[in-house]
This record gives sequence, C-alpha cells and structure tokens, in this order.
Amino acid sequence: MNIHSVRITFACYVYMYIGIFLFFLGWVKFFWAVPALALLAFSLWKHWKTLRSSHGMDELFVHPAMLVAAGLFCLALCTLAGQGAFFAQTGDWEKHNMVLNDLVAYHWPVCYQNDDGKAMLTYYIAQYLFPALCGKLALSFRVAEISLLLYNAVGIFGVSVLLFRVVKADTVKKQVVSLVVFAFFGSCLFLGKALYGATGIGASDVSELRDWISNSMQLQYRTLFVSLRWAFPQAIVPWMAALLFAENYRNVRLYCLIGAPLLLHATFPFLGLAFMMTGVVAYQAFAHTDRKALLKDIFCVENVATAVGFLILLVYILGNVFQEKVEEVGFSYVNYGRNATVYFCFAVTFLAYSAVIFKKYKDNLLFYLINVSLLILPFFRMGIFNDWIMSVSIPALFLLMTLVLQALFAYCGSLRGRKYAIALIFLLAVGAVYPMEEMADACREPISFQGAAPGSLNEWAHRDGTVGVAEAYNYFTYDYEDSLFWRFFSKHPD
Repeated sequence: MNIHSVRITFACYVYMYIGIFLFFLGWVKFFWAVPALALLAFSLWKHWKTLRSSHGMDELFVHPAMLVAAGLFCLALCTLAGQGAFFAQTGDWEKHNMVLNDLVAYHWPVCYQNDDGKAMLTYYIAQYLFPALCGKLALSFRVAEISLLLYNAVGIFGVSVLLFRVVKADTVKKQVVSLVVFAFFGSCLFLGKALYGATGIGASDVSELRDWISNSMQLQYRTLFVSLRWAFPQAIVPWMAALLFAENYRNVRLYCLIGAPLLLHATFPFLGLAFMMTGVVAYQAFAHTDRKALLKDIFCVENVATAVGFLILLVYILGNVFQEKVEEVGFSYVNYGRNATVYFCFAVTFLAYSAVIFKKYKDNLLFYLINVSLLILPFFRMGIFNDWIMSVSIPALFLLMTLVLQALFAYCGSLRGRKYAIALIFLLAVGAVYPMEEMADACREPISFQGAAPGSLNEWAHRDGTVGVAEAYNYFTYDYEDSLFWRFFSKHPD
C-alpha cells in the first residue's frame, strides 16, 4: 500500500477536525455554527483539491501485513497507557474520566451550579467529544471508555503511518524500528540527572521522581509514552499535526489548517507548534526578497477562512485563560540565579541527541527551531506543576525523534556513520529507561474489565479554597453568563 496516498493524508486532516466539528455542532448556536463549519469545510475541500492535483509525490509502500501489525501495536500501546481502563491508570485519569463522564451525562455545553456560583467546562475537550458522543447515544460511560480507546488507537495508527513517511522507513526493518523508538523515545534525563549529581551542586537536589530532574525546579520534557499515558489529549493530534508540519513546513499556506485544531485538542502544544511556524515565517521573510509573495501565502484564502472559522473557538478558550486566577497557576518568568547548573544539565538531556546528529542537519531550519524551542521553554512556567514546559515542548520533542530516526537510518547505511549510529543507539537506550519503568508500573496491577469509576468535575468547581488551585482553575469559566462565548455564541441548554 502506498502510504503517500492522497487519501491517507486527507484522512489525518479529517481525524484532527472530527472533534472540532462536533464542538460547533454541540456547543455553538446554529446561527454561528453553520458559517464557521462552512469556512472550515471550504479550507479542507481546497486542500483536498490541491492534494489530488499534486504531481510527482514520493511513493513509499508498506505491506498490508505490516499495516495490520502496526494497527495492533497502536491498540496495545493505547491499552497499556490506561485507555479503556484495562490497565492501571495514572493520577491524571481522575480528570480524564471526569471530563469524559460529564460530556456523556450533561447537556452540551457542560455547565455546573453550586454554592460557589456557576461554572462552564472550558478545556481542551476535542479528543473526548467523539467517544463521549458514542457513550451519550448508548447511555453508557463504559461505551465511552471503549470508544475512547479505539478512537485514540486510530489516531496513533495515523501518527505511525505519517511517521513512516517522514522518516522514509521504506523497509520492514525500518518500520519496526520506527515503532519501537516511537514507543520508548524520551530525552536522556537519566544522563542529565547523573551529570547534575556529579557536579556536587545538585547532589542533594536530584529528583527521585521519574521524568523530573530536580526537586527545587520543576523541569520535565515528558517521554512520548508518558504523554500518551498521562495526557493523551495533548499527544495524539499534536503529534499528527507536527508530522504534517514537518512534511510541509516551508508551505505557510497550510499553517492554519494544520495548527488551528490544536486550540481545542491541546492548547499548550498549539503554542509550541506556533513558535516553530513563526520561526519559519521569520526566516523566509529575511532570507527571501519576494516578501510580497510570502504575505500572499500567509493571507491566502485557506489560512484566512480557517482562522475566521476558529475565532468562536478561540473566544471559548480565552474565557478560561483571561479570567481572574490565583498566582500559583499564572504565567511567570523563571530566574535560575545561582541554580543555573540545573538548567544546563537539563539542556544536556536533549542536546545530547542534537550533538550527534548536528552534522547531518546543520543546514536544516527545522533542526534549529526544535532546539531553540527546547532551550527557551525552561525560562518560563505556568500551572502548579509547570504544565507549560511539559506540554508546550510536545511537538518539538516529537520532531526531534523524527530527526534522530532519519539520522539513525542514514548512519546505519554508511560505514563512516557507524560510530554515530552506535552513539544514537546508546542515547535511545538511555532515553528508554523511564518509559520502560512507566510500562512496568502499568503492568503491576492485574487487568480489569470493569472500567473506571468516574466522578464529576462539579466536585472541583469551587473557588473558595475547598479544592486545590489546579483543580479549581484549570477546567472552568466561572460566572460564565458574563462571558463573551456564552452571551453571543453558546447554545443555552434547558
């Protein structure tokens, strides 16, 4: 099967937009939903026509048996990550199950009333909407859980197929290696911790917690499996969008179509991808003399139509972002001061890969944007556990993996590159330590077929200090009847 097929590419776009379309149909007034959906459908149709008319596309064939094996692999990976509640779920699944359950049990848009006032669910909910609709139709949270597992597995399968394309995995061996690296890839945090401890400065500060380098500074670039297990909405579509961007990163006409869905799938990864897109635009503006043509591409009809179509959704998200919040969950600058050592040791955890592959990518703009992004992110924080650095980094870290895979295949095929290949294999093994521990944790409890016992986010919709600040402020727009989204765009359930 030729995985450079136009249908496969377009199917990935459709997957990214399913939750977006359901949001407009379920949450937005008909008067506003129809024109917004028409604009998005127009942009997708324009891209479909462009794909069908494109000539000279590369061909990369994957045997049907390999596609079946990849599909089963993706299903197993999602199941192990806790989706479907067959394996042990992490602490974040309390939130995931509450969101999914409320989307099944409540009218859309989901609103809460308690002694502390009124609140509306305002969160990146796109990945939950299709499974929740299945559960709503079947009047069953368990159906929603199983639907979520299958829906996520389909998304990961799409990511795997795009990964084969981007890294040019044109043999069964390369395809198997790509899947294995995908499952176990992570930054070399084990190496960074060892270095931090060896300096003496961080000897008493090295964190015993998995994926954290320091007790005093909350710095973590989550491994891919950790993202899938703890924060799947921030992983699946952002990975897919990152791969579509990597294939077309010079084509700014596609930027809104690729990046905009992340607003409702994963707001922080949206910022990470937007940073790299902005970097490409800035480079092209300075590197090319035809800036008029660049402006024409930026403000092409597809970008404008998509951007206008997403304005209502942006208003919905900003209802949460711009409401008054306590200082602990706000955005701030990190001043390392005398503890700059922890920053440099943390940077080593991904720069180790970059140093080995530098010679191959020294003329690659995307390589520099990935590394600049990962170097800048630790200077800012947001959220009680610094979700900023964990989540904004997701697209860049995933794209770093694709460069590592491409380099590994190139080095293994060259006698001169063998020493680099050995170095990469060593670093990949170091990066796999924490994903393997995470998988082992998932397998420690016996498999269950009962499903999770969901609660409701209504338990957390309080600003009076009876719940933690992360629970109280991350998921809601309070006093929503005064918000722009509710007043002008939202459906009002009876």
